[in-house]
Amino acid sequence: MNLSGTFFYFVTFILLFINPLSIYSYNSILYNETEPGFKVYRLIPYRDDILVIRLIKPINESCIEPQMDFRILYPNRTIDVIKVDYPFPEYNFCFFGSETYYRIDVERSFPNFISILYVNSTDLSSASYYILLASRTGKIISNTYIAPVPIINGELYADGYLYSHQSEEFGFIFSYYETKTIVAWSYFSQPDIDGNFHPINYGKFYLQNPSDYYSLFPGMDGSFVIVTKNSTDIQTKSNKFINPSEFTTKIYVYFVRPTMKVDGPFLLYQSAIPRLKVEFYCDTAYTSTGDMCILIMKPHGTTETHLMKISFQNSGSVSSVNKFANTMGIKSGDDIMFNYMYYGGYLVRIFRKVDSNNNRLMVQGIILDNDGNYNGTWNYPQNLILPAENSVTTYRNGTMILAYHENEYTWKLLFTDLPRFIPDGYGYDNPNIKATYPSINSNIPLTTTNINITYFLSVTASANYISIYQYNEDYPILRQSISGNSPLLSYSSDNMTINIKILESTFNQPNSLYYVVIDYNAVKDWKSNQPLMGIERNHWKFNTTNYQEIFAGDAVGQLSLTIEGTKYYESLSSYDQGRFLSQLRIDLAKSIPVDNNRLDDIKCCIYDKSQQFPKIILSLPIKSTTSQNERNVDNIIKDLDILVKEKEITPISRSNTTNLLEASFGFRRTRNFLDDLNSFKYHLIGIVIGVIILGLLYVYAKKRNPRGKNFAIFKFPLIISDLILSITFILNNGKNVPQLFIPSIIFFIIPMAISFMMSIIIILREIKKNRYFYGWFKNNTHIATLFTILASIDLEMLNILSSQVAGVMLFSAPISEKMRLYIFLGSFIGFFIDDIPRFIIQVLYRKLVVNYDIIPFLTLLTSSIILANNIISRIYHAIVYLRKKRRISLMNIIYDSNVEKSITVPQITKKKSRYSM
Repeated sequence: MNLSGTFFYFVTFILLFINPLSIYSYNSILYNETEPGFKVYRLIPYRDDILVIRLIKPINESCIEPQMDFRILYPNRTIDVIKVDYPFPEYNFCFFGSETYYRIDVERSFPNFISILYVNSTDLSSASYYILLASRTGKIISNTYIAPVPIINGELYADGYLYSHQSEEFGFIFSYYETKTIVAWSYFSQPDIDGNFHPINYGKFYLQNPSDYYSLFPGMDGSFVIVTKNSTDIQTKSNKFINPSEFTTKIYVYFVRPTMKVDGPFLLYQSAIPRLKVEFYCDTAYTSTGDMCILIMKPHGTTETHLMKISFQNSGSVSSVNKFANTMGIKSGDDIMFNYMYYGGYLVRIFRKVDSNNNRLMVQGIILDNDGNYNGTWNYPQNLILPAENSVTTYRNGTMILAYHENEYTWKLLFTDLPRFIPDGYGYDNPNIKATYPSINSNIPLTTTNINITYFLSVTASANYISIYQYNEDYPILRQSISGNSPLLSYSSDNMTINIKILESTFNQPNSLYYVVIDYNAVKDWKSNQPLMGIERNHWKFNTTNYQEIFAGDAVGQLSLTIEGTKYYESLSSYDQGRFLSQLRIDLAKSIPVDNNRLDDIKCCIYDKSQQFPKIILSLPIKSTTSQNERNVDNIIKDLDILVKEKEITPISRSNTTNLLEASFGFRRTRNFLDDLNSFKYHLIGIVIGVIILGLLYVYAKKRNPRGKNFAIFKFPLIISDLILSITFILNNGKNVPQLFIPSIIFFIIPMAISFMMSIIIILREIKKNRYFYGWFKNNTHIATLFTILASIDLEMLNILSSQVAGVMLFSAPISEKMRLYIFLGSFIGFFIDDIPRFIIQVLYRKLVVNYDIIPFLTLLTSSIILANNIISRIYHAIVYLRKKRRISLMNIIYDSNVEKSITVPQITKKKSRYSM
């Protein structure tokens, strides 16, 4: 062993002597393969504590067998054997140039997929990067083109990398050397429903020296952070550049946002020390706010190594600079790997040459606390040679894993629980959260409409989402998703507690498990304005209590497509329309959620012609169930109505079919006449009782004065009811059909104004011309005034003044025949400008609306009765008038005849004349 190795063991011995308890032991899993030659090459941890292990089988010193073999390690320590069977070009499985890595690469993909980056080409001119998306069971989902492979000095330069975001809610970034001094990058979305990726943002940045090192890692707010050394600038689509610097060493940071924006460059560090070797390892600062970089600085010509931590915010400003003491015995020739741990502190891996051929590496693991002080040593097996630096990883829960092979058939995993330098006794996997309601693993009633989160610090709204899911073995069911700036969020006076309003449809399944996911950057630190960590899935979870539903019978409801949805549906073929409706039924069942069999086939089409652009109305039958543990029909209708109306924050907006539903329409139960009667049974009972009372009053009035026009007892309340219903219809239902709203107002106000003016003219003329009426008027001014106003509704009201109903003297006004004629003519005009137009409006409204409620129905009913009454009464009046005129004519004829007889020769004279002959 050489001198440097001896010195390293000496330093380690001194550290262990000072703190002998800081040796982290491990548990192990031994796995035997069925065939020899496999080696662990890559460990990929997932958020659900599942570990994907990539194995390789070397053929020679530079190539491995062209196959993708994986082992899936589950939390219960069982292991599945997975193979992705795809004909990757074999050159992907050999070292790239003089480097010791392969062209093919593997990365975690949201949420249960594996992304395999590879190069596909038949010749130099067509070489391209592709991503093969596969499930964790090995099923191939998609194969997506990503970028061309550059040609540098006549050779393919396939040096591309995938970086997934730390939050599974975001996509990934891909970077590659376009030239040896230009790095291109593209920000891609999550895979869509078909598993394809789509570019969100792209750009380039420039290196001062060929193939200079750069760091790329995910930030808290959905962005990716790029840190470069000695770069001149980053180029985006704005083609912005900065001037070159006179300093020897400069480190810049850029922020690639998920929107079409790149912020930077921002200067993190600069030094004029010539030939200073600077390496850096950067990551998100989980235990505080912002991001951080560890700088490893090695001055030229010395054996010294200096460590410096730079903390910076997502605005690019440096918040603090701290020096770490070199207590690890690091030498200038050592290769060092820093990992910032989720619960604080740093895992430092030191790679040191142990012979002159560079083919043996001795690895040592050391733990530092948040301030860079020595905390302990991970007790690696002695003389361990690792095939790749990627054979060490950490879970989010603080468990570190080391993988290595023991022999041709056996490989081993070592597990060690690392120390936590921040408190996390609350179970949220987030050091900033103090408490929640509901608490973890608690029970809540289905009527819960508020939840809250309490932080240790003051927070404020940000851009990303707080989402509630119902647990399902096959897939999580989204129930509600609220952005950080939603009005459904409110804050306590100290801004440390967030209150969230919950829709009634969210916790709608009894005895079910729910959990809440808080995205990164859903809220920000109130003081620093920096995005905060969220809560990953399956941490904040709780159950709903049991509840037995009451039986409700089958029902049919209606949904409306949007204008865009209507156009899309009409553009489909008959076959595709059927598929659309079938998929819509399935997606609705998932959104509620309810068994598919509870929703019958969707029927199409009715057109809602009440809108300027008619929309398609769909009918959805819902079947009842006798199970008290399943949602009954009434509650399904209520939930579906809320889900559609609030579709922007419910799963309705997440599906290509349900997103085409009109939010303002919601989901409406289709009512028949019997349904309306049942809903308004008390109103109808009141109407029946009122009619009976009026009938009794009519009998009483008839008995008191048989000659009086006692039918006014029915006519008066009918006209008043028509007025009230017309006003109610205009206020409550008029705007349901915009094209009928203005006509409804016009044919309500103008006829009333005309009738009112005519009633005043008729009354004033009668006062002036009819002295008997004037005598009645002097004694009954108030009743005359009242009926003058009421006559604006219908001039027939004036006839009630002379109806002598029940022999009441108030209604014994001596109205002249001329006044009756004017009333008849005025009501005849009103028949054409009032009764008929309003009836037509009611009929059109009935045809144009989809859901017809009780108010329009009663308005149409009273309008029909009044119209029928006026038509019949006008006919009767005409008959009476004609008979009267005929009688008068007949009397005139008789009179004229009598007159004629009176001037002719008397009969006796005639006789005499005849006799004289």
